[in-house]
Amino acid sequence: MIYCLLEVKKLLREKLFLIFIVLCLCLNIGLCFSDPGTRSAVNSLAQNGELSEGKKIYDTLDTNVIGSFYYNERYIKSFLLNQWIKAKYEKLQQSVDLLDAEDADLSYFAGEVTSSVHEALFVYQLKTLMIECVILLSLLGIRSFEIEQQREMAALIYSSGRGRKIAKDKILANGIIGALYCLILISVSLAVFFAGWDFSRLWDANMASSFHYVIDSDDPIFGKPFLTWQSFTLKRYFVCTLVLMAGVLLAWWLLTNLIVLLARNIRYGWMALAAVICLPFFGLILFSELYLPRLFYLDTLTLPVVIYCNQWWFTDLGNYSLFAYQEVWTVTLHLLLLAGGLMVGLYYFKRKELA
Repeated sequence: MIYCLLEVKKLLREKLFLIFIVLCLCLNIGLCFSDPGTRSAVNSLAQNGELSEGKKIYDTLDTNVIGSFYYNERYIKSFLLNQWIKAKYEKLQQSVDLLDAEDADLSYFAGEVTSSVHEALFVYQLKTLMIECVILLSLLGIRSFEIEQQREMAALIYSSGRGRKIAKDKILANGIIGALYCLILISVSLAVFFAGWDFSRLWDANMASSFHYVIDSDDPIFGKPFLTWQSFTLKRYFVCTLVLMAGVLLAWWLLTNLIVLLARNIRYGWMALAAVICLPFFGLILFSELYLPRLFYLDTLTLPVVIYCNQWWFTDLGNYSLFAYQEVWTVTLHLLLLAGGLMVGLYYFKRKELA
């Protein structure tokens, strides 16, 4: 434990991370006030605005009609994947029937500015925070192992069995500091956001309100209801998003430490992490243009694409999923595989010979 505390003190002395957090907070606070029209509408609604019901849309909604916009699109050259996406939209009909029974579509939410409110919270705040925390965890993981290399002490320290055991202390230390810094960044950003946006009358609104429409990123003309797999109030959806967000960040922390642990040179670690962050986004474009359905689907199972789709979590996700709650299962699988991989990596690191 004493070695872990020493590593924690080393990272706390790094001013780069404090500067990064301050810059992120400035950005996030600026984003809080980037849409004054929507913010004023939400605050007016909270004070004395009248709430009127939405309209019934789920009693006649056929999910196969929505699914038909995706059938024979991304997965046209794969019969199996095409059948899976059809089966997904057939199963979604059960969720629509549940939403109809609960009159989710009649929920007011935020009226005409509902989609803008959703974007302000789940895109401008939570997605931005996830990206910032991913970068922060990457920097911490690399820096914790980089210090000795910069001082040309790595070969000496890791030449003994006890020295190589310090890797565990470094991983634990950057995890502690990472959790602390991420908690500060997320807490302060959301505190400022909710200080400026009064959600008091929105928390019990249903996410599947008839006012809540999603513009599909693949086809900007195509709008569809925000169809969740089960009934979510805004409060419940927000909490579930935070939980899944924590899972994403934990998985990324495991991935960062695994890459850095196995890389013989810290520069290779930088390159590998940059590739893991960036390449999935190029893959979404490249694989779809080349009509490579299997590679496109495998790309949707990466953590960066899960982050990219965060504003649609717990919905059908369009072409980005083939079964219900795919994003949840993807993060869970990453956690299990990366936790096992990190344990194997530590075993390998403890036994390997360093030049």
